[in-house]
Amino acid sequence: MSDLPEKFQYDSCVSRGICSVSPRTTALVIVLVLYLKLTAKYLLRLSEKNIEDSEAKELVLNASASSSYEFSEKSFFCFVSKFKEILPRIIKNCSDLFEDDFFKHEKIASSALFQETDNIIDAIKLGEKIIKSTVSAIPPAMRDLHQILLVISRSLSINLLNLESFGVEFDGGFSALLTLLDSIDTDENSAGKIKESILKGAKTDNEVMAKLREAQEERYGKQGISEVSYTTTQGKAVLVVGSNIRELETILEALKGKNIDVYTHDDMMLAHTFPKFNEYNALKGQFGQGVENCLLDFATFPGPIILTGHSLHNIENLYRGRLFTTDINLPKGVVQIKNDDYSAVIESAYESKGFKNGRVCESVIIGYDFDTVLEKVKIKVAGGIKRIFALGSDVYSHEQKSYFEKLVKLADRNTLFISFSYKFELDNFIYVNTCFDKYGMIKILNEVRRFGIPVTVFFPECGRSTLSEMIYLSKCEEFKIYVGKCIPIILNPSLIQTLDWVFGIKSMTTARQDWEDITSS
Repeated sequence: MSDLPEKFQYDSCVSRGICSVSPRTTALVIVLVLYLKLTAKYLLRLSEKNIEDSEAKELVLNASASSSYEFSEKSFFCFVSKFKEILPRIIKNCSDLFEDDFFKHEKIASSALFQETDNIIDAIKLGEKIIKSTVSAIPPAMRDLHQILLVISRSLSINLLNLESFGVEFDGGFSALLTLLDSIDTDENSAGKIKESILKGAKTDNEVMAKLREAQEERYGKQGISEVSYTTTQGKAVLVVGSNIRELETILEALKGKNIDVYTHDDMMLAHTFPKFNEYNALKGQFGQGVENCLLDFATFPGPIILTGHSLHNIENLYRGRLFTTDINLPKGVVQIKNDDYSAVIESAYESKGFKNGRVCESVIIGYDFDTVLEKVKIKVAGGIKRIFALGSDVYSHEQKSYFEKLVKLADRNTLFISFSYKFELDNFIYVNTCFDKYGMIKILNEVRRFGIPVTVFFPECGRSTLSEMIYLSKCEEFKIYVGKCIPIILNPSLIQTLDWVFGIKSMTTARQDWEDITSS
């Protein structure tokens, strides 16, 4: 038996290494970050004169949202060519407006960057050179802060783009992103500056998520409790992956009358909690186990798969031919969907075998009533609760379940558990199935904080916004935070150490040790 957690014993994400990033990709990301930082610096200066460049803004948002995970050479040069087109224009605008020697220096630097990224070999060499010099010049903790900053900027970019898909802007959101990107430097003494930018970025990211929820509920109705089916039905089918439910709506509209069923995967399950999606007969339910098991899920789905914008999937080892995306970042072997034209997807669905017989599976109840949850907490607090433990969502492994079972047994009657994952039949236990709704968890915890009871939040696993959420809750709301094992593409052991050192976010160890640490402080 493997000594890996049971969750990962048959997990293609870890066993096949598709949740890691190749050195080649890392080098290209480093170069892309150079372009992002340079562009951010100029756009921040232009903003001082209230000058906006919408084309540059969209480029920065999409490049930042794509600056990790699977990153093809084609995608890299797509972004680089656009930066080379836009940068000279904004450089000239700044040179005309400001009498700074800085711009003369940066113009020379940008020209050198252009020359060193004319082809993929030179670009990779440049990235590798920067990585090598960074390792020798910058302490590991500083490098980790840079990485944390990039993860926060990616989450913020994706949420801003998702909000934009509803036709809504968030004041100060893009400026916060530019500040994050501009904070990337090699100055050993800039840790304080980077930390400050990370905190502001995490706070802004949370505010954007709140605005996004408002936009979703305005369009699709107030979230509620819903039964989601895992049963598959005989017939042709399409799988929709990611987190942008606005794109799911577009897909469902495009497939009306086509006799093609639609299933959601991973975070897209959230759409089932909105009343509007009950109107689509083609939307059958959820399929698969999520991002960690994407290789098996995708390989066994008998139809085309649509990766919505900025989906968190490294598909290097996945089969080709039936993968589509609306993303500007086009992975190798994936067909791009442009201008909401899903004709290629429809054709692929008809040509695919579909579900031959279908399979009956148990449904799940997801969603929650916000007022009911708060009333339950209020009653428990009135009964003398001294501390609150919140168990985060998305727990699948037996290792994590065993940890929480032991933690629950160690706890005294003065401890209240609010669980967004496992359910235990105990008096001081409130179960809230927010499912993939990370913002729903934060919304509840923000209100729970008002009762004045110390709160410790456990994050068993990590999604694309988890790092931002943990930092926000730790520093902005002053919660104690513990994080479990995460896939390497999100959070590696070195980053966890830095999170503890800088933000007080600790790694989950054993239930007894963590219980003693929490209750003794």
